[in-house]
Amino acid sequence: MEILLSLFFSAYLVLGMAATLYAIGFFFVSGLTLFDQGKKRPMPFRFQCSYVFVMLLMMPVFYLIFIQEILSLPRHYQAQKHTATKS
Repeated sequence: MEILLSLFFSAYLVLGMAATLYAIGFFFVSGLTLFDQGKKRPMPFRFQCSYVFVMLLMMPVFYLIFIQEILSLPRHYQAQKHTATKS
């Protein structure tokens, strides 16, 4: 039973790390955070560093809470590109 529980938590953390790297990758590419709701806001460099560090530390554990925001990142990015090309 301990082995099964250990495998479950290991798989959970591996998926969490993949989700975290995906969200941070979108942040580096587009500048969108999980909490922007598709609107890029200016952010000082110190807040950008803090966002990345906090995401790396906390997101692998709590990624299921933010799964809808993580999955909506590509849609927000496409909408941002579409409005940028319209302007």
